[in-house]
Amino acid sequence: MATAVGTWKQRYRLYRKDLENNSYVKQMFVEDAERDESRFYRRSSIMDDEKSSTGMSSDAEVDSQQDEKPKIPHRIPHRPKNIARIKRNAIQKLIITTKSAISALLSFPILFFFVTMAVYTTGKQHLLDKRKRAQDADELDIPDEMLTQDETYYADRWGYTSEMHEVVTQDGYILKMYRIFKKDSVPKGKPVLIGHGLFQCSGAFVLNEQRSLAFTLIENGYDVWVGNNRSIAGLDHISLSFKDPEYWNWGLKELGVYDFAAMLNHVKLYSTSSSSKIAYIGHSQGNAQAFIALSLCPEIAENLSCFVALAPAVFSGNLVNTFPLNCLINLSDWCYNLVFGCGSFLPVMSLAQTIVEPKLFCFLAYSMFSYLFSWWDSHWLRRRKAKYFQFTPRPVSSRLIADWIAGWGRKGVCLYIADQNTVMNTEIKQKVPLVIFYGTADFLVNGERFVRTFPGYETHGLSPEQLAKESSTAATDRQKTLFPMLDLVHVERVDGYEHMDTIWGHDNHKTTYPIVLKNLENARWD
Repeated sequence: MATAVGTWKQRYRLYRKDLENNSYVKQMFVEDAERDESRFYRRSSIMDDEKSSTGMSSDAEVDSQQDEKPKIPHRIPHRPKNIARIKRNAIQKLIITTKSAISALLSFPILFFFVTMAVYTTGKQHLLDKRKRAQDADELDIPDEMLTQDETYYADRWGYTSEMHEVVTQDGYILKMYRIFKKDSVPKGKPVLIGHGLFQCSGAFVLNEQRSLAFTLIENGYDVWVGNNRSIAGLDHISLSFKDPEYWNWGLKELGVYDFAAMLNHVKLYSTSSSSKIAYIGHSQGNAQAFIALSLCPEIAENLSCFVALAPAVFSGNLVNTFPLNCLINLSDWCYNLVFGCGSFLPVMSLAQTIVEPKLFCFLAYSMFSYLFSWWDSHWLRRRKAKYFQFTPRPVSSRLIADWIAGWGRKGVCLYIADQNTVMNTEIKQKVPLVIFYGTADFLVNGERFVRTFPGYETHGLSPEQLAKESSTAATDRQKTLFPMLDLVHVERVDGYEHMDTIWGHDNHKTTYPIVLKNLENARWD
């Protein structure tokens, strides 16, 4: 579904014009360049000293480099943000206002209808499912833990410090990242960046108490960074106001080429590790944007030591063939734009998350997402659900959802986005090890089909009956290697896992983390 209001070139010219006229922005980028140059000079000096002595770096030298005092987190200096709007005449303003009003009037009853359906369906499902669950023994309340939308609280609650960094993308969006490490220590170790899924944020990886993914990586000696895409942890831009439709003129491609690349470069800049590479762990959309970035900017692969894909959202599952997702996919462009507009996608969700009592909002949001995306709590500790939905949903653009709809309805999100813009580069110097996790009960995305696109896995997950019909299934997928810069080294098919279970499952410390840690240890860090 093509919903782009402007082209990249137009947006980039707007951004460059603002840059030329804004001395603050100039100074900000000069400081970044000087910081990068200083870091490069420091490393070069260390190498020169080593060459002048033994020609090798001793363990003591490496340790001293890693134990050095961390740099001050990068913050955007306080200034009036989000104040500018594109100049429009009275007629253009009237058209935008009218469209926004129509979208709001249409989206409210539609959302109310689906919430009602979701509550009924989810309630019926829970009444039918009275089975005793293995994790019920762990369903103990933590009385001193608060419900809050501040993810740094949960890190602090379990003994970790969250260091906030602000990163500016090439098109001017200000992203918030968190570097998490043990209290009373300095961050060190090999860097790992974690990327969140659609409607989510970095807080999703710190909500399982001591068994959270971020904390597990820290305890195993890694320098952990959790990222947030644009609009997720704040609506900041170097010039545009979030009230201007142009602020929301971005989709999945921009998340990959701009946001993913900016966060990766920032981690590389601040890392104190002797390794120049970064391990990336993505969940759902966090994988899709990384795959797109690798497809359109294959040089990014040189910065990665390993890629761990949890429930990768590349090919859609059978869920998109059922109501109501199939109706959404079949909407015309005109109808979609009329209902959902060209700004934030259903902004009433964020408003409700703020004003509705947390446990009530959890009930409504869980019902909605389980109804639409089959996010059931079969493998969760249910006492954690209220925390999960303090961080879900988060604001996204209508154009981003349009990209997902178009990809679901055709041949896979990454293929759809890449085909619109360029031909994938197949000249790769060194491949990045790829590890894929997917659940057998994940009906939102099709992990098996994605695995079959890699050499050596053409018949992965196929039953004997399907193997007999391979010519119409696996053969089609293996005609083209989607990501030649990736080397699939491990596939973990988790029985019974649904889409969210790879990050929120109560038994991830058994099913997921050991394999993740093993592959990180064997990654190409040099």
